[in-house]
Amino acid sequence: MDILLDKYFMMRIDNAKQLMVQECIDCLIITPSSDMKYLCGYAVKGDERFLALVLIPDKEPFIIANSLYEMQVLETPIRDVVLWNDGDDPFKCLQNELLMHHVSPSIIAINSAMPALFSLPLGELYPSSQLRDFSPLLQKLRMYKDRAEMDAMIAATAKADIALNNCIIKGKQWLGKTESEFLAQLNIEMTKLGVRDVGAIVAVGANSAIPHYCTGDTCIENGQCLLVDFGGTFMNYNTDMTRTFYFGTPDKKFVEIYNIVLEACLAGEAAAKIGNKLEDVDFAARNVIKNAGYEKYFIHRTGHGIGIDCHEGPSVQHGEKTVISSGMAFSCEPGIYLPGEFGIRIEEQILIEEDGTTHVLHSFPKHLISIN
Repeated sequence: MDILLDKYFMMRIDNAKQLMVQECIDCLIITPSSDMKYLCGYAVKGDERFLALVLIPDKEPFIIANSLYEMQVLETPIRDVVLWNDGDDPFKCLQNELLMHHVSPSIIAINSAMPALFSLPLGELYPSSQLRDFSPLLQKLRMYKDRAEMDAMIAATAKADIALNNCIIKGKQWLGKTESEFLAQLNIEMTKLGVRDVGAIVAVGANSAIPHYCTGDTCIENGQCLLVDFGGTFMNYNTDMTRTFYFGTPDKKFVEIYNIVLEACLAGEAAAKIGNKLEDVDFAARNVIKNAGYEKYFIHRTGHGIGIDCHEGPSVQHGEKTVISSGMAFSCEPGIYLPGEFGIRIEEQILIEEDGTTHVLHSFPKHLISIN
């Protein structure tokens, strides 16, 4: 474990403990999830074997895990590890460990993603204890990224830019290929750069008018647009971007609407400054589209928080009064969707730096790229 990164994890754990004290929580149990990644960097997907990070306000944290995961757990900054083997009762192991720490919890906090497979036995183990969801409280900490988190997202977005360029530079070679083939190549390019958990929407022509289209086997053709919305994780942090291309020479209507969406995205970026509210970003982007007469075709929020989860709170939307502050990271992704014709979305990832400056993370061009 990197010593500097270790320091950031322990700072996050200390902040979580302070929240526990404020909320009179005796014990916090976090199973594999984005919350666990945030607190100790453990990123292995959970299975049916109980594994958890356990925090007690005035004690050192410990992890309880099946011995199959010993090596992965030892890669975290948590030095106290309790191992159990197949055939053991992990919840009895947990209970014994809490007794050793002189903890008889009245309130146990868990994470939102904990499966019933674990939360139900916990309830049976401590029938008189109150179980509380800690994730909303932790989300308040996760909203403001520390330097390590910022650097991970900056690196992730740079890799996404390279991957998309490596795909789109093939130009007319994509004609006759399917959406799924483009997605497969994008996945390869991202993976080669060390990006994990790659996901994408690749939509051709009228499919692009479906904001959350499921990539299929429609062929890329001349005279059609190609919308690519994709991301993945690097060092546990997400990149998320969308660009819309055109194969051939776009007609006047497509160019007009593309420029409206581009203007909306730039207006949203300009409003994404410290001291403004998140709803100001939504208003700035939406107002451009409204004034152009396409308001009813912009059918979703302008953006969402980004971090360990690709979509996390708070949202960039009307009514979101959260004040933009240093450490916040979110998307600005206005779009216009004309059913049966085409859709255009341009998505940028924004980070508010420690000094309060607005950092637009992606360097991949936002202007219309026509492939002839």
